[in-house]
Amino acid sequence: MIRVPYNGLRRMNIQVRHVAATAMTAAVVGSSLAFAQPAAPPLEQSSSPQVGEKVSHMISRPTTAIEYAKNLKFIIDHDLLLQDDFYTEANLKDVFNLEEVSITNNGSTPERYISIAANPPAYIFPRIMASPLFGGSVPGATLVGGKSSHALGLITAGINFQLTEDGPSFVETQQIFGNDFVLFSSPTPPPHGPLANASAPHGNETWRKEDFAHNQNKVVTISFNAAAQLTGITVKVDQNKGVERDN
Repeated sequence: MIRVPYNGLRRMNIQVRHVAATAMTAAVVGSSLAFAQPAAPPLEQSSSPQVGEKVSHMISRPTTAIEYAKNLKFIIDHDLLLQDDFYTEANLKDVFNLEEVSITNNGSTPERYISIAANPPAYIFPRIMASPLFGGSVPGATLVGGKSSHALGLITAGINFQLTEDGPSFVETQQIFGNDFVLFSSPTPPPHGPLANASAPHGNETWRKEDFAHNQNKVVTISFNAAAQLTGITVKVDQNKGVERDN
């Protein structure tokens, strides 16, 4: 049972907005991520890789990009994406300070899935001017994710948090997530417009970390814009409950 404190959430009738990044949900939950080459250097070279900040609890109703990142670090460290209770409306609104969230759940079946999509508040992540094709502006941050449970015991879960600007710096991100990541050499172009030239060290870089734990495989990907500000955190977890853990 997830225990996340939250303060007096009001019941409201949800009008689900079309989220620009909803199409990424399938990629987050169901696709296999490419991994970095072993020869690449570790994140911000160090003689002893650090695991990042020890986040002891989640922040109720986060109001900054750093607080969102810390909540995601807690979610990753405690495998909350694998727990059904994580995907309740009340929990998601509290953990990500959401006004509205779209949740799709096909119920208790052998092949079960839950998917979520939301735009964090514009007063935290202001909307970005865009082409009229996108309505003149796009959300400053998007969140998609979900969990799939299969009859043979395989559970796949993931989350993709994207922000356009004013994210934590490379150093701040490293302090939260650690420096045991590997550089992935192919920058991902942004969805709206060309990739700008890097204006700071680590600009336009993407880093990944893969962890194996008995019957579980976890991949965390973090991306930075041209100014070396965090623009994306993607997490994918595969767990095979049909494989017994080592004693």
